[in-house]
This record gives sequence, C-alpha cells and structure tokens, in this order.
Amino acid sequence: MLECQHQVFQQLAEAQVFPRVATAVESVNGRLIETVSDARGNNHYCRVLPFLEGRMLADLPELAPQLLTDLGHRLALLDKALTSFSHPGLKRPLLWHMPDALTILEKYKPLLANNGQRILVETFESGYRERLLPRQHDLRHAVIHNDANRANVLVDEVGLEVVSIIDFGDMMNSWLIVEPAIAATYVMLDQANPLGMAGDLLRGYHQTLPLTTTEISLVYDLIGMRLCMSVCINAYQTRLNPDNEYLNTDIEAAWNLLSKLHDINHADARDALLAACHYY
Repeated sequence: MLECQHQVFQQLAEAQVFPRVATAVESVNGRLIETVSDARGNNHYCRVLPFLEGRMLADLPELAPQLLTDLGHRLALLDKALTSFSHPGLKRPLLWHMPDALTILEKYKPLLANNGQRILVETFESGYRERLLPRQHDLRHAVIHNDANRANVLVDEVGLEVVSIIDFGDMMNSWLIVEPAIAATYVMLDQANPLGMAGDLLRGYHQTLPLTTTEISLVYDLIGMRLCMSVCINAYQTRLNPDNEYLNTDIEAAWNLLSKLHDINHADARDALLAACHYY
C-alpha cells in the first residue's frame, strides 16, 4: 500500500491538484521505502514524508463557503487525476468501504449503548436500502481518497483555500459520489446549517467534475450511512481500546448530526443539494 500511495502522490503533484503534496523522500540508500528490523527480528516498512505547512480544517472556528467550495473543487481534481490509476494495493478489505456499509452495521450495531441509538441508525439503514441499493448500478466507480475528514484537510492561514489533503490510508476504488459525500459529512459536524455547508462543498465538486442527478440525490443517504458507520465502528473500537481517547473524536458531534438529519425530510434535503448544483 505504501508503494501505491507513493505513485498517487507523484500523480497528484504532476497534475498540480494541491499547492502542496507530501511526496516521499528518498533514503540515503536511494529508496523510498526502507525495511527495518526490531529486536525480535520482525521487519517493518518505513518511509519519510515531508511536513506540510497549513492549518487543519478542524482547527478553524468557522468554515467559509469559499473554503468549502474549494475543498469540493480540490477533491474533484484529485479524483480526475486518478481516473486511469490502478494498483493491486487498492484491493484489500477495509472497514470504511461504503458498498459494505450494511455488513458493517449488522456486525457492530449490537454494540451501541442503547436501543435509542440502534433505532436511529436503523432509520438511516432503511433509507439506504430503499433508495440507494436499487440504484447502485447507476453509480460510477473511481479511485478516491475516501477519508477527507476535518483532520485530513490542510488549509491556508486565512482559511479560504485548501493547500493539501493528507492520510491516504483509506484510499480505494469505490463509488465516485462517496468522495464528496464523506467530505460533506465532516464539514457538517457542529454546524447550524449543515445542509448549506454540504451544498457549498458539493457545488465546488460538481463544477469541476459534473455529477449526475442520481448521484446527487443519494448524497443525503450516503452522509447518513457514513455517520452510522462511524458510530458503529467506534463502538467496536472503543470496546477493544477503552482508554484510547482519540477514538471518540467527533463521535458526540456525529450523534448530534444524525439526530438533526433525522428531523430533515429526505426529499427536502435531496432538493436542496440538487439546487446547490443548479439542477433546480
């Protein structure tokens, strides 16, 4: 997977997708990946990536519409740059693979704290089954970053432009529309007008890499499912590592957003996102 990522970094740098890309640094032996053995004789693959200057999106007190539109634009450029990319490292099992969402929920939903949480998740699960599954064959596939969350997006000092996206560990071939849907999920957290934020981001993506009405109409369901996957996987991971506070980052915000989205009519959300992309 490291070799796969290095090829992607190089492709993104050549396509000038971001102002800054963390391409791997060669070792003194002229290699991008070195093998280091520990005291027990276990081999570990190591690499060095340069530090990228920038502020994490998560650290911004407010998210400007201009920034969200630029984030959508940059993600579309990323996906366009990887249109013809393929690598064996992309074919691997991953918890965060959206087409496997129902399997993930079935496995980890029983670990949620109470019936109220399970019922809320099942509401979005039903919408996914009813609206997305019958149309999944209409969705385009692409190599996507798959995790443009608030800690993986670097922005400039004034908070108006994306300078890079980091952590390609979840990169894989999936439905194209999952890319902006995941990013929209995280910019919606802790926001008074979450659909408006999602619309700004989706517009920037659509202006650069046009989406179909089918793809846009399913974004609400994909956002809900990403949140459901997050809380269910978190329930599993925290049971394994109860003292790891990092695992609970954004979980309260995720539950709050699920509750807020539950109160929004699906048709209204769909129409608002279509309108943001000028289909209405």
